[in-house]
Amino acid sequence: MTEHEVAGASGTVGTRAYLTQMIRRYYASLIDAWHYAGETAKAMECANEAVRQGVWDQPLQRAREHIPGLHAQPVHDPGEFWFIGYLEEHHRRIRAEVEQVLDTPLDPVLPTTDDAGLIRKGSWKQAHLYRDGRWQSHVRARFPITASIVEKIPDVTELSPGVITMSRVSPGTHIMPHCGPTNGLLRIHLPLIVPDGVSIRVADREMQWREGKCLVFDDSFEHEVWHRGTEDRVVLILDVLHPDLHGDHRQRLLGRRRNFEEQIIEFMRERGVERVAIRDGEITLTPDAGVRELVATYMAGTGLTGVHLDGDQVHWERPDDPRESRR
Repeated sequence: MTEHEVAGASGTVGTRAYLTQMIRRYYASLIDAWHYAGETAKAMECANEAVRQGVWDQPLQRAREHIPGLHAQPVHDPGEFWFIGYLEEHHRRIRAEVEQVLDTPLDPVLPTTDDAGLIRKGSWKQAHLYRDGRWQSHVRARFPITASIVEKIPDVTELSPGVITMSRVSPGTHIMPHCGPTNGLLRIHLPLIVPDGVSIRVADREMQWREGKCLVFDDSFEHEVWHRGTEDRVVLILDVLHPDLHGDHRQRLLGRRRNFEEQIIEFMRERGVERVAIRDGEITLTPDAGVRELVATYMAGTGLTGVHLDGDQVHWERPDDPRESRR
C-alpha cells in the first residue's frame, strides 16, 4: 500500500469513528429526552432501534465512547478488586468524618452542576475530592481522613481518569435513567449512610445499598436512583479502569485527564464564548462573532430587547412592556 493509500485509509477510519461518535451522541440525547419526559417505552424503542442499526451492541449499554472487546457485565463481584476489603474496613472512619462535615459552614457537598439535568425531582449534592488526574485541594481539606485512606489506592487515583466523589441524595429524589460516557471505567460505591427506602437499578437489576459494603458496576449500562426514604443517603464514589482494558485504549483513556485550563477552553469553544472574566464576584461571558450574529438575528426577528430564564419561567423584555413574562 502506498503512502497516499495509507493516508486515505487512515482518513476513512478517522471519519467513520467521528461519524459513529456523532450518531451515538444524537441517539443518546434523544433517549435521554424521552426518559426526561417520562416516556420509558419510547426511550427503549429508540435504544432498540440503535442496536438494530449497529450503533451499540445492546440497548441497556449505551456508552458514547464504546471500546470494543471489553467484557460487558452490569454488576461486578467486589472480590475481584484487591482494595475493596481495605475500603470496607475503613468505612466507619470515613462515615464519622463525613458526619462531622455535612451541614456545617465548611461543607463542600453542594448541588451538582455536572449532572443537574438528570434530577427528575429532589436534590443531589456532590463534592469531588479527585478528578481530572488531580486532588481538588479545597474539598480534600474538608475530608483529610477520607483522602488519607483512598490515596493509598493507586487504582482510583494515578491509574484512573475518573473521580472520587462524595455523593448525597435527599429524600424524594429521582435520578433518571442514564448511561456513563465510556465502558472503559467501572464505578464503585462505598455506602456510608443508607436509610431505608433507597435503591439503584443497573440494567434490569434493582438493588439496595448496604452500609460499608461496596457495590461495583459498569455505569455505561443504564442506571437510575430512587430515594423513597426520610433521611439523606451518602455514598463515596470511586472510578477504576475496566480490568480488560489494555494497550492503546488504556493509555488513551488515562491521557484524557485534563487540567482546569483545558476544561475552560473546551467550555468556551463548545458554547461559543470568546472571553470569560470575573470581577467583584460577577461573571461576564462575551460571545464570539458567530453567537453574536445569531442572537442579533433572533432578537431583531422577534422585536425583543432581552430574555431572562428563571427556572421554568421565561421573562421576555420588549420595548412596550419589559415586565412581560411567559411560563
